[in-house]
Amino acid sequence: MAKTKLSLGYGPKLETVPVELPPGEPRPWDANDQLEVVGEPVPRIDGQLKVSGAARYTHDVALEDMLHAAVLRSPYPCATIKRVEVKAALDQPGVEAAIAVAAVGDKLIFAGQDVAAVAAARPEQARAALASIVVEYAPAPFVVGTRAAMRDGAPLVHETAVEERRTGADEPGAEKATGELSGNIRPGRSQKRGDAKRALNKAALTFEATYETQCHTHSSLETHGVMVRWDSEDAATVWASTQSIFSVRDEFAAIFGLPPAKVRVITHFLGGGFGSKFGANASGTAIAKIAGELARATNKPVKLMLTRHEEHLCTGNRPDSIQTVKLGATATPGAQAKITAIHVQAHGSAGVGTGAGVGRNASAVYTKVPDVLVESADVFTHAGPAVAFRAPGHPQGAFAMESALDELARQLELDPIDLRLAHDGHPVRRWQLELGRERFNWDARRQAAADMRARGTRVRRGVGCAVSIWGDFSGTEARVSVEIDRKGGVVVKNGVQDIGGGIGTIMAQVAAEVLARPVDQIRVEIGDSELGPGVGSGGSKTTASITPAVRNAAEAAKAELAQIAAEALEASSPSKLRWTNEGVSLGRRSLTWAELCERIEGEAIVAVGTRARTYGHYPKSFPGFPTPEIAGAQFAEVEIDTWTGEVRCTELLAVHDCGRVMNEMTVRSQINGGIALGVGYALMEERVMDPSLGVVLNPNLDQYKPCGAKDLPEISIVLTEVLSGNNNTGAYGIGEPATIPTAAAIANAVGDALGVHVRSLPITPAKILDALERGRQTSTEGDT
Repeated sequence: MAKTKLSLGYGPKLETVPVELPPGEPRPWDANDQLEVVGEPVPRIDGQLKVSGAARYTHDVALEDMLHAAVLRSPYPCATIKRVEVKAALDQPGVEAAIAVAAVGDKLIFAGQDVAAVAAARPEQARAALASIVVEYAPAPFVVGTRAAMRDGAPLVHETAVEERRTGADEPGAEKATGELSGNIRPGRSQKRGDAKRALNKAALTFEATYETQCHTHSSLETHGVMVRWDSEDAATVWASTQSIFSVRDEFAAIFGLPPAKVRVITHFLGGGFGSKFGANASGTAIAKIAGELARATNKPVKLMLTRHEEHLCTGNRPDSIQTVKLGATATPGAQAKITAIHVQAHGSAGVGTGAGVGRNASAVYTKVPDVLVESADVFTHAGPAVAFRAPGHPQGAFAMESALDELARQLELDPIDLRLAHDGHPVRRWQLELGRERFNWDARRQAAADMRARGTRVRRGVGCAVSIWGDFSGTEARVSVEIDRKGGVVVKNGVQDIGGGIGTIMAQVAAEVLARPVDQIRVEIGDSELGPGVGSGGSKTTASITPAVRNAAEAAKAELAQIAAEALEASSPSKLRWTNEGVSLGRRSLTWAELCERIEGEAIVAVGTRARTYGHYPKSFPGFPTPEIAGAQFAEVEIDTWTGEVRCTELLAVHDCGRVMNEMTVRSQINGGIALGVGYALMEERVMDPSLGVVLNPNLDQYKPCGAKDLPEISIVLTEVLSGNNNTGAYGIGEPATIPTAAAIANAVGDALGVHVRSLPITPAKILDALERGRQTSTEGDT
């Protein structure tokens, strides 16, 4: 291990820190490096293709003689198949294949589960042919409500143990669910520090409340889908709308008994995923298996793109939650008050699947609280399975913990920011809270909200804040190649997909920085498994995994070029050379880039780079994981009509750390997107199930209402850059942290405006009016 000293830090705090580097690792960029390209707001290199419509998404892929598939889905939330016949579908116009996906005797456990499928020349022909398939069902009792599923005697969803399904978007290092199934409840992940129950019994003051969050669907603009073409009996090409090309490759190979090298997966452009597009199949439908079998049966390419209706039934969602939060504190109101204990008991339903934990918001943010216990349990229902969704568990956990903290602050007569500062041990997050207090004009707005409450004005405003925690979960699996040819062309290659964050642009920036070339002179090839191993876009790890590998490959290629230049310019060492956009020089002697590249022997220099394991966790490690903890804080203002209950978020300030900023424009875009998702979660979005029929009532974008442009607040962003020295580019992720605190901050702003909290999401006008009535009753009881 090589040792070096780096100038690291954040904001007002810079310090010299000793760092041990893996063999061959270049010195990480630190505060002393004045970078020319990295960090700049560079427009996306594929932007023109996207805005012109030339970008080809999986939905756009068309091959000669291709067929379109459609899937027949169970209309019942629980039923056993007594009969299934697909022959009649073969007589329908355009149909070339029909298969049964489920067999006689199979038990179906949610409405929307795969039953049979067809392939036809036109998509409308395939959908019409589904009506010809004969299926006899034996319906059985079911339960779709989380509370109903927890009751004694509720219909059982699973009768045997359920294996937890993990995806690349799950939080690495999180505890796995280990509890035994009891009815429909299975204890899941938990975190513990000290003895919270004992501390609560001894606390001078306690606070307890129950908070609920709704089931939240991904609603990606591009629906789930694949195109499968068999190139031979033992080789296939798969076009997939996926955020994990290599997971699709490996899973498809396993399904059909192929070596992974015989499966090529292509995702040139992807219309969103948010955690729902890992692997060859969606969470509740075997789309790749179905398309592969139909393609094999017809010897033609088969495309299966799901409808918007299907997206809401079987491709995943964010689980709901019911969280009881108990806080213990000292009895003295004011600045001397301290939280002594936190206990969170959480139940949530991921439908027939697992993964309803609530993250680390309570246990890992407020590290100065000595006794903490977070207990999570999965509650199984007859509904489509959940899957990872942009910071799995964290928005739910943040809403409950941050709301309880604000309610306790009101009880203790404390400013909510002061209460957070007193118990949060992360130095960057503390700095973010102070920055936000100043830039959001927090104190004056809080006073204005109090004045409106006191006057009883009809339209009120309030402000709230909430914080987030995430980790740097970067992987080492990527292999990036950099090629420099004799004509001066530079190509950066890797099989990684761009989920929408602009990774191709950032790869070009890093290569341009190292090679001292203009960004527009760097060609990037991504989105194809034949371009070399990449990483899945989950856990906010893409940029932090890929950019160090790009830098290593570019540095290796530059070293070969430098040796050529040193010989040509008679330099005693390549380190004496000076590199610019024009070329390389030594004193008055110089070579243009073209002249230098002409001296390359053979066709090109080809260098391959990988990412070393994270070698440190400055300034603070993520709990239970030897990598950095990423901090964030958001501040929201809301406006509420207390007569109608109408509420809107008018302004939001986001203060976030993502290590060294690679591209300011794409980072801000990611944060804007995370906030939009959080606003919808806070105020609008909710999957509604019919308890008597067991089906989704709003499987569309009319009744299921995502956040639109007119629903967005005015957004301001402060990037609190952290120079960490943990990898050679210093990059972290931002995709997940950007959405964690949004709903919680909005909920706290609502509490500030009303003087009483709304304890369930989404915060609708009806809930606003109920909260106001609850506040009036409490006030009346206090007067008597």
